[in-house]
Amino acid sequence: MPTLLEQPDAFARRLTAKRLFLAGFCGEPTAVIDALIRQPLRGADVRLTGIVIPGVNRIDLSRVAPDGRIETAFVTPALRDAFERGRVDFRPMHYSAIYRAFEARRDIDLGVVRVSAPRNGHVSLGLTHDFTPALIAAGVPLAGMIDPATPFVSDGVTIPLARFDALIDGPSPAIALPPDPPRPELERIALHVAGLVRDGDTIQLGLGSAPNAVLRALASHKQLALYGGMMSDAALDLFDSGALDRATTGAAVVGEAWRRRLADEPRVRFRSVEETHGSRALLDVRRLVAINSALEVDLFGQANGEMLGSRQISGHGGVADYVRAARVSDGGRSIISLSATGNQGQISRIVPSLPAGTAVAITRGDIDIVVTEFGVAHLRDTDIDTRAARLIAIAAPGFRDSLANAWAARRQAM
Repeated sequence: MPTLLEQPDAFARRLTAKRLFLAGFCGEPTAVIDALIRQPLRGADVRLTGIVIPGVNRIDLSRVAPDGRIETAFVTPALRDAFERGRVDFRPMHYSAIYRAFEARRDIDLGVVRVSAPRNGHVSLGLTHDFTPALIAAGVPLAGMIDPATPFVSDGVTIPLARFDALIDGPSPAIALPPDPPRPELERIALHVAGLVRDGDTIQLGLGSAPNAVLRALASHKQLALYGGMMSDAALDLFDSGALDRATTGAAVVGEAWRRRLADEPRVRFRSVEETHGSRALLDVRRLVAINSALEVDLFGQANGEMLGSRQISGHGGVADYVRAARVSDGGRSIISLSATGNQGQISRIVPSLPAGTAVAITRGDIDIVVTEFGVAHLRDTDIDTRAARLIAIAAPGFRDSLANAWAARRQAM
């Protein structure tokens, strides 16, 4: 075990790893990445891997290894240029599958993760517990970037200092989300979604403006639990409104006030992806209401959640893990929400069929409920004509006739 903290630049100068894991989400070791950008890893055999999240992780990791390759399950805006130049190996995998793959990896030379200041010979994974436990299980050597502002959370994964090959002095800016201005159509969608949630349910949501609107709409509910891969200030604020009783999460991106509170918040458990997304753990979650977003839904009930036109802008994530878990949960259901139109009302996001070449994020056999600002479409166990009619009914009014005509033509061809 190292006894002295290294400075990030000194660590970067001596680093010889060819296959490097760099943690994502709020576990991103920013000071180390900045040092590696100043002193890049050279060679075509360098491989960087990690789960970087669109809207959260904004550093272009290709600058760390200008001649190497990046392995990722998400295409973020920062990686867009490297992806177009063919330097990104994009792997369309569900969160649960990514975790199992990391558990089996024996080719990663070093994993670099942001951790809390030590306490009693251990450090906490702080606000991001998602994939690092898989690296530990695989025996991957670790370097801990110690950030004093990262909380030592009361109920989460801790790692003994002896497990690290290097400790790095790494105070870094906190990872934050962009501003979340109110959008009237999202508030209307949120009211519909909140009406589908019952007191005592367990809810799962992602990040962003749409989930935040739903969370605000749930403030008057009671005895809710949160169970998911990530959460924000809006989720934790439900504790203060009295709506939320407990939360289990893999990661949290929150402001300074909640970072301080999470250090001693007994109602929040931080767990790895094995528990937040794994099928064995999810089978025990009763009344799971999975609330997720899509970019477009076709009249079969298939959803696209990761491509804008022909451009890959995200990845699978954990949506399918939760959709299927909610369908089999006792009293559970899965909700997909989206704005009815895009491009300032010029296009419908309820479409006759997904465009050719578009990846299907949620199959028609998995979809439960679709919500737009114009209403709720219950699709579970419905026949194809009923589901098409219900989806057309929640499309923007100006597109309903064309959608009905398109479905009639398609139905005739079938």
